[in-house]
Amino acid sequence: MQVHQLVALLPLLAAPLSVLAIPNGACDGQSDGLSITWSGNAEGAYYTFNNGASTGPATGCTDLGSGFAGQVGISYMGANGHPHADGTILETNPSGYFDISYILGYTLPVVCSANGASTGCAIDLFGSGTPCPSAVQDGVCVNPTGPGGSRDPGSYPNSATAWPWCNACSPPDPFFAPCSGSAYTYPYDDGATVGPATGSIQCCVGTACGSTGREGSGKGGSNEPNRAQPCAPCASGSKRSLLGRRWSKEE
Repeated sequence: MQVHQLVALLPLLAAPLSVLAIPNGACDGQSDGLSITWSGNAEGAYYTFNNGASTGPATGCTDLGSGFAGQVGISYMGANGHPHADGTILETNPSGYFDISYILGYTLPVVCSANGASTGCAIDLFGSGTPCPSAVQDGVCVNPTGPGGSRDPGSYPNSATAWPWCNACSPPDPFFAPCSGSAYTYPYDDGATVGPATGSIQCCVGTACGSTGREGSGKGGSNEPNRAQPCAPCASGSKRSLLGRRWSKEE
């Protein structure tokens, strides 16, 4: 099942920011911890975290627990009966900053909000008119700029012009570009990160989740923090430069 198969359950009564937060973040309202309060118009969406140990439908409230920092995958069920953690993800860090990321791949449109700040993208990328740059399996479009992808810049190789580091300055893949700047679509799409979040994060899944106002604003990579030498675009004549097309490491 893919995003274009979304059906409306109920009209949204309000934008994601107005969803009622759970006291102290815990779903029972009794203990401290971080939680997700779900809303939206996506049927059959699931979450998964803790390496698949915690999985369930993206409805109601999900308690992530005290001190949670990591990734929550949001997707449909795969052919193996488990939701994917390599498509759309909600990321949090120990400082409470969070983002919706498509850096691994894309499965569903999601917008998450906390403390007046929002991240994510409600655009249906499968229906945007630009084909996925990889084969879609179980509703996952793999992002070529993500870890292990053909355009992943990887670690800094001591030369700003070296391949693959030059791809840190390249624009997002055209399939993911409509959500750049609002959700992570390439390794230095830092405009997607917001926060810090305390208590409950309100996550809306589907195409009726509103806008952050930053969609499509990420145009290219930025310098890696604390590096004296800036990143540089890939040489325009190189087979391994980004020319708006997909290529492989064997080219």
